[in-house]
Amino acid sequence: MEIEIHWTFAENEDDEILNFHRVLYAYTDGAGKNIFYIGKADGCSVKQRLRGSHKKDVFEYLEKKVGLSEYGLAVGEFHLPEGRRLSPELISDAESLLIYILKPRANIQSVESRISRPGMELICYGDWPYHENHFVDD
Repeated sequence: MEIEIHWTFAENEDDEILNFHRVLYAYTDGAGKNIFYIGKADGCSVKQRLRGSHKKDVFEYLEKKVGLSEYGLAVGEFHLPEGRRLSPELISDAESLLIYILKPRANIQSVESRISRPGMELICYGDWPYHENHFVDD
């Protein structure tokens, strides 16, 4: 199954895309060139995920270990083939595939192993901040 994910950089803290649910998001360096963390906002908005206490360790790691003081934030919206539905499992599988392949420095889950969804293909476009944009789950 081929899944397209359209990525858009948030312009500021009031950007409408921060209110989106059922999306992926990525923390990048200030220039938007390197991905340091990939997450999902499924049962809440991206804004709620950013403000959660669970992100304290991620931000601390990015500041102290990576040296980032400014972050970029890209939000990825799913575009599925007609007749397919966006389930929490599909969102998780897409997130874990990107983490497994890209190994962002601040992610700790799905870096070494993951449950696969054979045949899933992700095509990332728009403001996708990585040189590779096609990912296949074998």
